[in-house]
Amino acid sequence: MASRSRSPAPRQQRKTSLGLSAGGSAADDVVSAQALREAYSAPAQSLFRVAAVLRFRRPDGSEGVIEAVNVEPHDANIRGAICAERAAICKFQRDEEKEGSKIFRVVCVTDSPKPIFPGPLCREYLTSICAPETEVVVAGSADPFNFLTRPLSDLLPLPSVYSGRNVNEMKVLAKELQGKVGPPADSHLAAAYTAALEKARKQKAQQLVFPLVFAAAVHFADGRTYAVSELKAMEYGGTVDAVSLLLPEMLRVKDEEGPMPVCVMQVDQYGVAHAPFASARTLLVEHGFEKVTFVAHDVSGKWSSPMSADESLPFAFTEWVGNDM
Repeated sequence: MASRSRSPAPRQQRKTSLGLSAGGSAADDVVSAQALREAYSAPAQSLFRVAAVLRFRRPDGSEGVIEAVNVEPHDANIRGAICAERAAICKFQRDEEKEGSKIFRVVCVTDSPKPIFPGPLCREYLTSICAPETEVVVAGSADPFNFLTRPLSDLLPLPSVYSGRNVNEMKVLAKELQGKVGPPADSHLAAAYTAALEKARKQKAQQLVFPLVFAAAVHFADGRTYAVSELKAMEYGGTVDAVSLLLPEMLRVKDEEGPMPVCVMQVDQYGVAHAPFASARTLLVEHGFEKVTFVAHDVSGKWSSPMSADESLPFAFTEWVGNDM
């Protein structure tokens, strides 16, 4: 259960000449984030405001904060939306990461009456640059200074084994694991793993865009397995992950009242299995496949325990999602 706290009455937070906080508690940062949320106009598409505060510590022990809000394109392509947390991370990576600073608290407040934790994409992004024990603090709008807290590690089970590594480090780990990994014992998972691995090893051209390539497969209750490869783009943000590309087939079968999917597997060309990436977890849960299971390798090449899509997104805000999508 998330820990619950209440901020003191709002007060003016002390700032340095750089606009960075000289120090403060989670309660102080919630006050700042709520003031930021209330001070800007809601994005034109969602009409939903999100404000984030990242608190970091420099090598000399001093602290600072970076604030940001969510932004959305002024057109119908909602995929281009940028979350407040990731907007703040951009500033952090530009100005502080190179100096050795480390984020130790992330505060996220929204227009939702109740507190909601960061979305899956932000969880994945934060996991790649923050320590597992990083404090994630959230508050809503109905009781704006009443907040919940969880460690970051609780929000994204089974992150990729490559998380936090640069491209060269990823390749080294992948080659180390190649000789250790193999198909899982469960026959359904093994069928999906084998099909995905075969597909991944055929994607040689896409290695020119990024050296690690992924494919995924879904195994249905009738024994059929369907596999696809990811679609990489030179503009990295245009890449569509492999598990997301399984959804059209899964939805087609569902609409035709066919056999339900049992499991999905995502595998790279080295045979390393990965849980679905954040956007795919979201799609699985929001489109009625929340009980589909998967497994993944850890950094030693061992298999995780099976996990369902909804278990992979704890504390996710999905109450608004209807059953008719």
